Amino acid sequence: EHVRATRPNLMAIETKSPTVKLFWRIIDSLKAEFPDMQIALMGDHITAFPEESFHHSKVDFCFEGGHYDYLLSDLADHLAEGLTLRGGIWHRDASHGGGARKVGLPVTTVNMEILPFIDRDLTEWYRYGEKWYRRYPNTMTMVGRDCAYGKCTFCSWTTTHPTYSSRKPESLLDEMGVLIERYGMREIFDDTGTFPTGGWMSRFARGMIDRGYNKKVLFDCNMRFDWLRQADTDLMARAGFRLMKLGLESAAQATVDRLDKGTNTEDIYESLKKAKRSGLEIHLTIMFGYPWETKADADRTLEMARDLFESGLADTLQGTIVI
Repeated sequence: EHVRATRPNLMAIETKSPTVKLFWRIIDSLKAEFPDMQIALMGDHITAFPEESFHHSKVDFCFEGGHYDYLLSDLADHLAEGLTLRGGIWHRDASHGGGARKVGLPVTTVNMEILPFIDRDLTEWYRYGEKWYRRYPNTMTMVGRDCAYGKCTFCSWTTTHPTYSSRKPESLLDEMGVLIERYGMREIFDDTGTFPTGGWMSRFARGMIDRGYNKKVLFDCNMRFDWLRQADTDLMARAGFRLMKLGLESAAQATVDRLDKGTNTEDIYESLKKAKRSGLEIHLTIMFGYPWETKADADRTLEMARDLFESGLADTLQGTIVI
């Protein structure tokens, strides 16, 4: 009913592996009623298998890579004005029997500074508040794409964003200013795969203090155990950081090595002690069900998580089942 009412020229759909077959059926039903509407598919599954959807549906375009906003903007310009498509966009080619053809290499490096801030009204931010935040209203930002480490084999971001990009710390501070003043945000979680560290983080944290945001809003982020230095966690705490999300994944070092996580399970306790000395809260992510692990391995991970809680080094936790 919505499509009939709005008659869009272009529909963009992000999908993952569990839903891609459903979207193939949806696309075919849409194309049957709206044959002139162009449909583009994107997502990590599409990046892994960009030609597959052309064989199983009447999709018009597939995006390879994770910079969907840049690619979608280029596609809209191409359809409206005939401008050249950016690399990484697959399309049907009538000269090849309607088969798929890719335009250039996928986009891996973009200028993040030219992006407008997320339109919070358009995206109805209030629908996405997280219950485990300390304060409300709350929202999320994403200053980087996606992780400067970028090697963990379980993570799809290493494929969709093989090259790490981020905006300047002042850009995130400006966005936070809008969120605080216009929307009254009291807690913000930046969901960049790993929050920028080093000089970038120092500039951001000092900017939080200089602008007085540390007294108006709590700030949370993703981080790595091996990137925690006492001076950094102390500065983060002064700047208004509340919580860091850290990936434990498994207590078995063999599993951590197999995931190319780059961390040492023996160093986890000392890393968390640094954060706790600064007064920061810790949220752990843990995964179970690795096909090569034994029940004893999983039990050891469970025991380590329990010990981290009982010793006061972790505050919250999420468990993921590997499928």
